[in-house]
Amino acid sequence: MDGATMIEWTAYALQGILILLAIAIVLHKNNGTIIILIASFSLVTASLYIINNAPDVAIAEIAIGSAIIPLIYVISISRQREFIVLDRAMDEFIFIGDELAGIGYVLLHRLAEYYHLELNITNDPGLCSLDEAMDRMLCEKTNVDLIVAKDEETGKYVFKGKRSSTLMKKLQQMTQPFDNIEVILFKDSEFGG
Repeated sequence: MDGATMIEWTAYALQGILILLAIAIVLHKNNGTIIILIASFSLVTASLYIINNAPDVAIAEIAIGSAIIPLIYVISISRQREFIVLDRAMDEFIFIGDELAGIGYVLLHRLAEYYHLELNITNDPGLCSLDEAMDRMLCEKTNVDLIVAKDEETGKYVFKGKRSSTLMKKLQQMTQPFDNIEVILFKDSEFGG
C-alpha cells in the first residue's frame, strides 16, 4: 500500500469517526461528556484539515473548536446551579402546611435532581395578583425559571416559563400524565424589552 492510499484510508476512517461522534453528541444526556465529545469532534476535524493541506484552518479549528467553545459551554453550565420557582398557587400543590410536600413539589424536585440543580421555591403573596404580561416580564427580567399558578375556572395548575428553556421542555414531558397540570411556554419574542 503506497502513501497516498494510506492517507486516503485514514481520511475515510476519520470521516467515519466524525459521524460516530456527531451521533454520540446528539444522543448523549450528560453535559460533561457532550463537551468532551464536541472537543474530540473538533480535533478529528482538524486532523482532516491537515490531511487536506490546510494547516492554518486546522490551527483555527483546534483553538476555537477544541478550546474556546468547550470552555464557553463549561462556564454556561456551571452558572446554572439553581431552579427558581415562584409559587403563585399558594395552596397545597407545593406546600403542605410549612413543608414542601405537595405533588407539585415532588415533580419540581425530580426535575431539579435530574439536572443536578438546587430547587429554590418562593411564594411571595405580594406577587399573586400578576397578570400574563407580568409573568412574561418576570421570567425575562429576573432569575425566575418557572411560575406556578392555579386557573380558578378550570382548577388546573399552570406552569409558565420560557420556551427556549431546556428545563421547561423536560418539565413539559414530565407533566404529560397529569390532567390537572398545564405547561405554558412563552415565546422569546413575546418578552418585553
